[in-house]
Amino acid sequence: MSHQDNYDAARLIRDLTDQMNGADTYLHAKQHADQILHPDFGVLAHLGDFFEAAAEQAKASESDEGWDLHYRFANAATELTDLRDDLDDAAEVLLGLGPPETPHIREATTKIRTTPPAPLPAAARSASAPESIQSVRRHR
Repeated sequence: MSHQDNYDAARLIRDLTDQMNGADTYLHAKQHADQILHPDFGVLAHLGDFFEAAAEQAKASESDEGWDLHYRFANAATELTDLRDDLDDAAEVLLGLGPPETPHIREATTKIRTTPPAPLPAAARSASAPESIQSVRRHR
């Protein structure tokens, strides 16, 4: 077992990041964003709570280093709250970028790049060939 395996929360965030990268609709992207951004249940809200608790733990030491760390943790909690507030509507805005069933732009672009053009039907090929030959002859 690697040292990295001890970090369950980081693994969950990595998995969520992979899911966001693989979101095939804006609805799915919004659902993944809500996991982080929801004001009550999202990761940012709970991460802010974590730093507030860490600040209290540091303050409890009543040492100079503990007070310094308390202020650093409290500042981090405030910044996370500000970030959460700033991104309050971001999941809804993400959903509004297009209809929920619209594929992610990377998927649509990849599909366009990897799909070969459809061949012209035989009737269209034969009908257009004499015309193109005639236009070449006219320009000579």
